[in-house]
Amino acid sequence: MKVAITDGKGNLWIEEVPIPQINDYQCLCKILACATCTGTDIKIIEGRMFWLKDYPVMLGHESVGKVIKKGKKVKYINEEDLFLRPCAVYPGEKSGDFYSAIGGFAEYGLILDTKAFKEDNPEKDINSYSIYQQKISLDILPPEATMLITLKETSSFLFNIGVKLNSSVAILGSGPVGMALCYFSKILGSNPVIAIGRNKNTLNYIKKLGADYIIITEDENIEKTIKEITKDKGMDFIIDTTGNKKFVLSLITSLSEKGKICPYASYENEDVFKEYKEDKRFMLTNPEEPLANDYIHRMINLNCLTPSVFYSKILPFSEIKHGFELLKRKEEFKIVFTMEE
Repeated sequence: MKVAITDGKGNLWIEEVPIPQINDYQCLCKILACATCTGTDIKIIEGRMFWLKDYPVMLGHESVGKVIKKGKKVKYINEEDLFLRPCAVYPGEKSGDFYSAIGGFAEYGLILDTKAFKEDNPEKDINSYSIYQQKISLDILPPEATMLITLKETSSFLFNIGVKLNSSVAILGSGPVGMALCYFSKILGSNPVIAIGRNKNTLNYIKKLGADYIIITEDENIEKTIKEITKDKGMDFIIDTTGNKKFVLSLITSLSEKGKICPYASYENEDVFKEYKEDKRFMLTNPEEPLANDYIHRMINLNCLTPSVFYSKILPFSEIKHGFELLKRKEEFKIVFTMEE
């Protein structure tokens, strides 16, 4: 099968590797589409993710696949079921010469029947990644289905930090994660929601998704503008998606009296905000993607959420190198690659 490989030195290519073999509790999926997680994927390609040391790796984690083969002890998954995050190789494992950066950019991938496995093996641990491999119970096209991952991550993050009606929220960064955070902040009733970034085009797009204000970092004094917008109250939440610690710290003075800095991005160093763990102005938490699965399904079924607005282009898998070049040049903000030409 074909899979996307990177060496962590900026190179990205497609390689032929064996189709993964299932065990008794696994299913083989035909991967239909996989989306870019722009910040994380590019950092992996450039070798800038602290947790990833071994290269070359199979890339991609925002995948959608259809079950085509079941292990003999699988009980709760059926052929033709659609699942999120099938992977060519699980984290911590290796396939041939290649390590795991999940391997969602591939023609085939594995999922685990976690319920059946735990019933039969209560004393054994599962690979922690398998909890994210959740069934899609929607009539939805594969490119749109890949967006469920970002939508679950961002909505659950906002729930965790306590965003609510009339919270004032500033989002640092104008990429697809920033877009989703702005959108869900407005869904939760936040006011005002401010999108802050460098790319004027994507910021204007975010404004159409619901941001009340946009601030272009190179053109405006951010602290002064926030002060004017909030009438000197400051922000209840400042959420960072840029991964730029210095930028985040520069905005502490823009918090309200009980406001919180909430780092979200994939940072290049472990515990980058370690010294602020006891600082009440910081809230260090993570998304809980699995918990938001039913919520996002309901939002889509109620026509409250249109996944296609969160990606900008669809390309065939054969053009993956070109696609990432478009992302680096910021000509696109999120690309879905379809595995079939």
